[in-house]
Amino acid sequence: MNYTEKEKKGLKKVESMNRFFDKVLMPAIGVLIIIALISFIVSGLKEKFGGDSSDGDNPALSQHSQEEPKVFALRSAVLEDYEKYSDEFAAYGYQKAGGYSQELALCKTVDEELMIFQFIDDSMGKFTILCYTPSESVGSEYKSLSMTVSSSSLINVTVKTDSDSYTVTFTSVEFSSHSKDDSAQYDKMMKLISNDDLMALYEIFETDIINLAETCGVL
Repeated sequence: MNYTEKEKKGLKKVESMNRFFDKVLMPAIGVLIIIALISFIVSGLKEKFGGDSSDGDNPALSQHSQEEPKVFALRSAVLEDYEKYSDEFAAYGYQKAGGYSQELALCKTVDEELMIFQFIDDSMGKFTILCYTPSESVGSEYKSLSMTVSSSSLINVTVKTDSDSYTVTFTSVEFSSHSKDDSAQYDKMMKLISNDDLMALYEIFETDIINLAETCGVL
């Protein structure tokens, strides 16, 4: 089809706007959605488990503390000395994340589907949030899955669809047990995901911390 010069200029303008939307606006909107989701998750955790007491005074946080996998000690070691290892964190892909009230907030973009956040919070202590947003090509039944790993006996998972949101507090790294209060949420959530999905995401958490600790020379 032959276009006039005016039509050609119009087409170029539309193409330019589309590229701007795809490369700038869409990622920015995605980041804003993730920030809003994380703020919602952290607020919910503080309401449920937060407080002025230390981890040792909080039964929900101290349960099985003597049985914590080594990965949690490694996370504590590198996060507590972030200033010392800041160059190593950056080399591994972690940067400080703005917009959060936590003492320390770090973010790593793994790919277009997965982001990992590391936090140190005055009331919640140290925790990691993995945000997974499946691409359309995956054909997932849910829109997003976030996993907040506080300890081996306190792992919160939130799954969102177009119209609903389900949150379950798991009390084991095998995802074999969960809070009794979340039984109804659990039944609905597990119709959308599998135990293997949760285990796979948790394994990403462990692998990420171990590789970070190696990068920092802690291992």
